[in-house]
Amino acid sequence: LNINFFQPIISHLSVFAKNLSPDKINLSTLKGEGQLTNLELDEEVLQSMLDLPTWLAINKVGCNKAAIRIPWTKLKTHPISLTLDKVVMEMSTCDEPRPPNGPSPIATASGQSEYGFAEKVVEGISLSINSIVVKISAKAFNASFELSQLQVYSVNTSWSLSDLRFTRIQDPHRGEILTFKEISWQMIRIEADAIQSAQNEMLSAPIRLITNQSKIRVTLKRRSKDCNVVASKLILILDDLLWVLTDSQLKAMVQYAKSLSEAMDKSAQQRKSMATEDQESSAPPSAQQVRSQQVSSGTAADQSATMANLFAAFDVCETSHHLQITHLDLHICDDIHAKDRVINKRITGGAMQLSFSHITLDYYPSHRAGESCLHWMQYSEATKAREGWARSLLEEFKSNVEMLKTAKRDREGPANSHTSPQHGKQKTRYPLTDGVRTSTSILSSPQTPRTQLLSSSIVLRIADFSIYQVSTADQRRSSPKAMISCNKKSLYLPPEMPAIHVEFTEYYFPDGKDYPSKIGSYSHSVPSFWFLDSHPTGCTCFIPA
Repeated sequence: LNINFFQPIISHLSVFAKNLSPDKINLSTLKGEGQLTNLELDEEVLQSMLDLPTWLAINKVGCNKAAIRIPWTKLKTHPISLTLDKVVMEMSTCDEPRPPNGPSPIATASGQSEYGFAEKVVEGISLSINSIVVKISAKAFNASFELSQLQVYSVNTSWSLSDLRFTRIQDPHRGEILTFKEISWQMIRIEADAIQSAQNEMLSAPIRLITNQSKIRVTLKRRSKDCNVVASKLILILDDLLWVLTDSQLKAMVQYAKSLSEAMDKSAQQRKSMATEDQESSAPPSAQQVRSQQVSSGTAADQSATMANLFAAFDVCETSHHLQITHLDLHICDDIHAKDRVINKRITGGAMQLSFSHITLDYYPSHRAGESCLHWMQYSEATKAREGWARSLLEEFKSNVEMLKTAKRDREGPANSHTSPQHGKQKTRYPLTDGVRTSTSILSSPQTPRTQLLSSSIVLRIADFSIYQVSTADQRRSSPKAMISCNKKSLYLPPEMPAIHVEFTEYYFPDGKDYPSKIGSYSHSVPSFWFLDSHPTGCTCFIPA
């Protein structure tokens, strides 16, 4: 075998571990198989690969044993198999945001070169981990995650295992590549416990959650010229969840979230300040560029058009994160052993069940304000109505800024008549929206900086829900009765209409200029009907949302 031919692939693999040179890997993998023990993985490389938020940092990652299998003669169609026995990761939260994540490890190892054979091979690696233990240290609590039988593998557009050549779509006209990955695990165990100290007097019971088999589907869009990721879509899919919480555990969850809120807000502001570059890098080529490239391709025009259509069908227009839960049963119980019990309670040892079906939570961190949302997941009439409302808000904002601009110009008009033209161009702190773009000067010029108005949107949908009556241990009932529920079937509402649809949108300017960073925030809900049965009086009523 020609060692120089495999050197780029082995160099990519050595990036993920510390103090591991390509020469050491060569000695153990030239036959296609090898083992390594007591590996220490590179924290910064993993942070960039996982794209962790900057309020969370990886401190140390270790692996006791790793086995690798490289099919040297079938690298175009079969993945490299990497098996890890046990991985222990130590993480901590940051009071101040850490430096942003670096470029993709694939782009770093390739030296910002084009997406070639070595990059395809490394991106197609199949990873299997028997056990992962993640320990997180925060200011108010400690948490741990234990995952068993985690697997990462490349899939085709139907999310099934396939030949590696069908796990990516490349459009040479756009200069971009789409790749599809799936991450699955058998079980995850989550625990969180408060830190008891003089500064933190939080008293709470440990929080535990165990889930069954779940998976994450990831779509990445890279630039061909430097392998950097310009957009991604991540979907976390959970099947059925059953979670029992006491009231003291519920209070602890709220306290944990409050302890992280300040660090998360600072990290969000840091991300927003860097959003302009990301948006510009992920912008598709203009129509004129595409036509000129198609003409130059000559006989390959038909094949290129087919590839362009396939790319457009699965394109990731913007970065987004999604959560899908098939069914959630939440049981909230009274903690009769709690130290801070309320003395005068009407019911002791009560419990309430809340059931939710088909929950989806979508997050679009950097959407261009005023642009269409047709590419959003589960685009519906509710989102369409929200678009019209958002456009009216943007037009109102534009009109208000125009009025301020005119008033400022009229007020400074006499003074400007006695000054030179160079001194007549005055700056204003109020940006003028032109569609979705803004200008920071009253008299526009080619040198005027222009910044993109962006929005951060969260969309929550719940197909159906039921809130049951409070039950006690001395009650004898075969099954609890619903107190509040959505009764779409009796109202002949379409099944695809969610019972609850809420959207929250925040507008911001990402370049950190000294003008308003937030135009407004709002939420929107589609009409729904609730059925209220106030047992035992027997009163029934319908409540429109």
